Amino acid sequence: MAADPERDAYLDSSDAPERRRFNRRTLIFTGMGVAIYLLSLLATIPAQLVSPLPDATGTIWHGSAPLDAANRIEWRWAPLRSIARFGFAADVTAEGPETSLAGRALLRPGRVLLDNVSGTANGALLGALIRPSFACTLRMQIDLERLSIGGDDQGAEGRLRSDPGSCQAFGGQPPVGVPAMALDIRQTPGLAVINLAALGQPRTPFVVGGLDKDGKLQLIVTAEGAAALPFASTPGGMKIETEL
Repeated sequence: MAADPERDAYLDSSDAPERRRFNRRTLIFTGMGVAIYLLSLLATIPAQLVSPLPDATGTIWHGSAPLDAANRIEWRWAPLRSIARFGFAADVTAEGPETSLAGRALLRPGRVLLDNVSGTANGALLGALIRPSFACTLRMQIDLERLSIGGDDQGAEGRLRSDPGSCQAFGGQPPVGVPAMALDIRQTPGLAVINLAALGQPRTPFVVGGLDKDGKLQLIVTAEGAAALPFASTPGGMKIETEL
């Protein structure tokens, strides 16, 4: 039988495995190059185009924005963490007079997750974040392990301690002195339990409530809370129900 030169050359070729390895390496390096190029393009997107905060400056990779007249937030994109967690992940800091906070953030459509947030903050930062009907002058120590808003697993875990200070309702009322307080949030299955009380007196709460996994927030200002924090409640206490 006559030999088939093309078949023999194919079977006996000693460089075929080497060519396959070369092709795989070429594909890998090409893919890495394309990924780096796309990341570099993404990193140059101006922050004001994607940030939910007004007056943002810088880029999506490294930007900042004012929270109020005194405090400012800054972020640095964490691309590897973003890929691993399927969202926009960043290392975040907040700085201002008596404010120095650092933590991590993860943004997905309709969801914000904060974790490992710790440091000090002033009352102005609290007002900038939750927009209450009053302003406070006090210093806080924050240790927030987790806060998830949006999605199907909303909840929180952490604690806040404040020094004695004063708060004032908007509208011209005189300021009211407030004691040192402790806010504790404990995550249980399906519910984050909230307790605000004078420091060292958790069994006489000013505010109790919970945040469930669907984002329903219920708070009860007790009679003791209404007396200690009259700028935040009607006399005798009140109940607040809302959805985050």
